[in-house]
Amino acid sequence: MVEPLGELQLQVMDVVWTLGKATVADVHEALLPERSLAYTTVLTTMRALERRGMVDHETVGKAFLYRPTVSREQYTGDRVEKLVDDLFGGRQEKLLCHLLGAERISRNDLAHIRRIVRQAAEDTP
Repeated sequence: MVEPLGELQLQVMDVVWTLGKATVADVHEALLPERSLAYTTVLTTMRALERRGMVDHETVGKAFLYRPTVSREQYTGDRVEKLVDDLFGGRQEKLLCHLLGAERISRNDLAHIRRIVRQAAEDTP
């Protein structure tokens, strides 16, 4: 199971996942519109993510080119599974009922959920 990421780590990973491969400079530039971060802060975060096994790197010239070793889908799946286990006793239907009871769900979201449920029912033996 992948350990949870902090806010900045998740933002950095989002850039790396989106780009596929990225230097520290690429990530720093992508985050600048949202956050005023020092280059060294991004570098330290990238190194921490590498120690945690979330990214690895190859050397290209003088730069490190980082790539994800954990996909966005794997990370998200692990975190949702942990949430369901911790808060809903491992029962996915309780999470779904909780989400459907939220007032902010739109008609489009409900239609999308119906399509997913219909497809899942068709795919289940």
